[in-house]
Amino acid sequence: MKQSSKWFWISPVIFGITVLGTIRIINDIPKDVKFWQRPLSVNVIEFVSIIVISFGIEYFLQQFVKRNKRAKEMSIRHLVFEYLLIMLAGMIITIPILYGIHYMTNDPVGTDDLVIAEVSMTLLIIIYYSIFRGGDLLQGYVDQKTLTQQIRNTQMETELKFLKAQFHPHFLFNALNAIYFQIDENNEAPRKSIELLSELLRYQLYDINQTVKLEQEFDFIRHYIEFQKVRMNESFQLTVSFDPALREQKIHPLLLFPLVENAYKYVGGEYWIKIEARLQQGRLCFTVENAIPPTPPTKKKKANGIGLENLHRRLNLLYPGKHFFGTKKTDHSFIANLKIEC
Repeated sequence: MKQSSKWFWISPVIFGITVLGTIRIINDIPKDVKFWQRPLSVNVIEFVSIIVISFGIEYFLQQFVKRNKRAKEMSIRHLVFEYLLIMLAGMIITIPILYGIHYMTNDPVGTDDLVIAEVSMTLLIIIYYSIFRGGDLLQGYVDQKTLTQQIRNTQMETELKFLKAQFHPHFLFNALNAIYFQIDENNEAPRKSIELLSELLRYQLYDINQTVKLEQEFDFIRHYIEFQKVRMNESFQLTVSFDPALREQKIHPLLLFPLVENAYKYVGGEYWIKIEARLQQGRLCFTVENAIPPTPPTKKKKANGIGLENLHRRLNLLYPGKHFFGTKKTDHSFIANLKIEC
């Protein structure tokens, strides 16, 4: 900001001196005129006028550049038109400037004076504008390169975090397989539990892509239900209903699972869970309801836990404006509803 401010005050002075010097050299040498022999007041008026006008030109060019910030995306035709406008503006403002200065100095204006001033002033304005535009394009290029590098760094950081996060379930998956073969074959219950848990981890690690079929998600939920049977007592009641019409439709993976996991985590009271998926007007309607204690303990965590909060954020990113997610708590149950266009 400070460098830009300094340039605003310095560049018009340099430009004004350049314009005045160019005109004086081109005009005075052929006529054998020495401008320093003119009255001091005439030279001062001419110099101050040129400098003041240069600041006006500086401001005009800056505003013109701002209005054409997208030059790097423009065609050659547009740039040519832009420079023609600058040339026309230079020719137009030169005439009143020249006559104004000569009016204040009582110095007559000849045809050669007008031609020299027009050509010199217009060319210098074009050169000056080219410097402005070149600086703007260069800054845009640098900003774009910086942004691209930042995006690459962010992508690399995200990939590293993903690989790091993936390491832990991958390690657990291999460890479970090792433990599985250490359990006696006659001990079927723990071997079955490890098999189910391995299937759950396998799906998360290897089987999911950017989008998956609903049938795959339902199979994953079925495996999770089988795994949870180990800790459920005989009083537990489960109702599962998956619409047969929901098979080939694709969604982003692991969006349904948090609702089921949350239900198993907080189920209580009469100890039942209902899971339903149906196709309604081109949308997946997924509902999970679980019983809760009539008066849950004060210290018990709320049913709407971090898993559902993360799900809410994922849905906003993956299905903006194309989903509905809501929860409702009654005296005896907790209900989670998810609707996604599929």
